[in-house]
Amino acid sequence: MEFVIPALLVLMGVMLFMGTRKQKKQMADMQEMQASLTTGTRIQLMSGLFGTVIDSYDDFVDVEIAPGVVTRWNKLAVRGVVATDEAADTYVGAVVAADAADPDTIDDDAEAVAEQSDDPADEK
Repeated sequence: MEFVIPALLVLMGVMLFMGTRKQKKQMADMQEMQASLTTGTRIQLMSGLFGTVIDSYDDFVDVEIAPGVVTRWNKLAVRGVVATDEAADTYVGAVVAADAADPDTIDDDAEAVAEQSDDPADEK
């Protein structure tokens, strides 16, 4: 019984140490990613926007979110770098593969849309 309290204190100390270590590692990874932002890097922002880094400074980055539209963001708003093989899918107008789509379902959906009326008076 006399070993229970010291054992609990040691256990709490180990849990605090492990939690702090994990948090420090995540922070170091985030700072490394933010430091590696260079011109042309495809990124995703915390808001969900995708963009291309135009210029990078100490505390902020200029991001092109659409052709000719450049915005300035704090580096803390950068969620991560988009992998090169996935970057093409994040551009405006990117074609999404429909290989897995069932042609019968697509035809049924098209017919259902065609049957709907655009006239609000018909809804009464």
